[in-house]
Amino acid sequence: MTRSFFSTSPTSPSPRSNLPRGKACMSCRRRKIKCDGRKPVCSQCLRSPGTADDCEYPLEGRSRTQQLEETIKKLQTRIGELEASANDQSSILLHEPYDGTDSASSFVGLDIPPYTESWSSQPVIDIHVSPSPTSRVNTPTSASSSSTLVLEEPPPDMMERLVDTFLNNFTHVGFFLDPSSFRQSALLPFQFGHYDRPSPALLSVVYMWGSRLSHAPRHTVYNEDAFLVCTLQNIHQDLGGNHPHRVIHAIQAEVLLSLYYLTLGRPVEGIYHSSAAVSLAISANLHLIKSPHHLVVGQPCFGVLESNFSPPAHAREECERINAFWTAVIVTNYWVAAHGSPSALPYRDTPIDTPWPHDVEDYVSIAGGMSPPTSYLTQSPEYSQHIFDNGGGTIAKFLSGLNVDGYSSLAMLAKASILLERAITFSTRYPSDHGSSPAFDSLDVLLEQFLLNLPLGLELNGTDSTRRNLMVIQTLAQVAIIRLHASRIHTSNVSRSKYLSAARAVVHLINSSDFSNWNSPHVDPILGILWTTVGEVFIGELSNIQQQQSFGVDYGVEARLAQQHHELTSCLETILSTMRTFATSSPLIDYFSSRVDGAHRAILNINSGSPAHSVGQAAY
Repeated sequence: MTRSFFSTSPTSPSPRSNLPRGKACMSCRRRKIKCDGRKPVCSQCLRSPGTADDCEYPLEGRSRTQQLEETIKKLQTRIGELEASANDQSSILLHEPYDGTDSASSFVGLDIPPYTESWSSQPVIDIHVSPSPTSRVNTPTSASSSSTLVLEEPPPDMMERLVDTFLNNFTHVGFFLDPSSFRQSALLPFQFGHYDRPSPALLSVVYMWGSRLSHAPRHTVYNEDAFLVCTLQNIHQDLGGNHPHRVIHAIQAEVLLSLYYLTLGRPVEGIYHSSAAVSLAISANLHLIKSPHHLVVGQPCFGVLESNFSPPAHAREECERINAFWTAVIVTNYWVAAHGSPSALPYRDTPIDTPWPHDVEDYVSIAGGMSPPTSYLTQSPEYSQHIFDNGGGTIAKFLSGLNVDGYSSLAMLAKASILLERAITFSTRYPSDHGSSPAFDSLDVLLEQFLLNLPLGLELNGTDSTRRNLMVIQTLAQVAIIRLHASRIHTSNVSRSKYLSAARAVVHLINSSDFSNWNSPHVDPILGILWTTVGEVFIGELSNIQQQQSFGVDYGVEARLAQQHHELTSCLETILSTMRTFATSSPLIDYFSSRVDGAHRAILNINSGSPAHSVGQAAY
């Protein structure tokens, strides 16, 4: 008998009930179980822990839950409007990188509310996620519909096509499992949910990404939207099951969901799933692999599992666990860069001793006795107490300049994301220029060292994936420099020089890349955020030049300003052209390319004598 796909709910009809149709409580409707109609709480909700508060009966019109959901949505919209009006005189780009003092007021930025529900104009899929018996946590999605999607698993040929499309085209950081092993297990001729295959949620999200990345016409049944609903239905149920790899597979599914929502430009859902991935990783003690703090081998995952999390069976499995933790770190740092939200990983209170990630083959060799590479950063004791807030372990050593490992593409990506997170956190904590400080100097030096000492092996004839990752690594580090020095560009010539040099370096990276040779038009979505930040730098400089020209200058100065204007315009057009190239595959990049283009056109309109418009208005 074929098992229903993506649903652990029974597919057979419920036992006959004498309760009139439409009179069951809302909770029993969602769970598709028999309701006796008792009030104020029915018998089913009394028997199920944690559901009594959800037992309600629709009267005339909307239920109490629907009314509350609509009220919440209206409040979220109103909050976004109020924050937009409160920030209409400051420059913000999903965060507040520039202070509101007069020294920075000449910077023209993109007027984007930092806490909007969505940056994308793409319609939201209207779904409902039924709470599983083992978890009362719901994903932050619309719940106006009470239907549960039940599908059969796709035919074998479609399964293989979706898995291969995902593995061949998913170029974002985020998939940390061994691809060959995953493919082999995913295509085994066993039932959906079989322990030898990936967990249901993981298979669902891979099918979803495969459908999104496929060039095939949209299937009427097995499509991206349906697979997303199925993923959300299974994501929490899997943890309550007995799949031997349910924790690692749940982390992988959460990461892929978070990146999916980043691609769509939906911060509420994306941050939620990113935080879930980090929480699972910490609960499973993946931050303490090979740590002296991890004294109890195989201890339970608090709040996740009732049984022990068994030690890895072999080096490949241990490598996947290490890579799982660092991938979760990278994705949560992506959301710090994208949204300005605090990191889901508590650096200060969490000892992180897990070694830097390696490629699977390299890790197996190292585990077999090979020595790790030598350090490329020398120890700088004078900086050790300033950058990191009393933390310890792997990240603390890196931030103090003592680094003895971590040269894989994933490791360098993790380090670059950490540097950007530290720069954003520092600029948020100290938004005004208070002069030189040990923490600022330490991070500034570390960024310079990181860029100067990127492993040469990543640059020479690497794979397509490696070259893409190198672009992301370098862009992350350059934007970290921009964010660190942004508040000082009007008071420090050194900061201004580094600020502009970093922006130009990103343009050079783009000009040095041949995107036509990439086997997929899809890029890591964080590049859309980073390129927007760089575009904002050039827009600010163009605005400054035009303000100087408006006051009238002599011929020599005018010629110099005209040359600078031409160079900055060329850099901005490079950014915009690149963003447009990838806008078709990412609603987020499409959205921000329009915002940057609108800001640029606003400056041109002002310069040409047309009626002035605000940057925010020009984007629409």
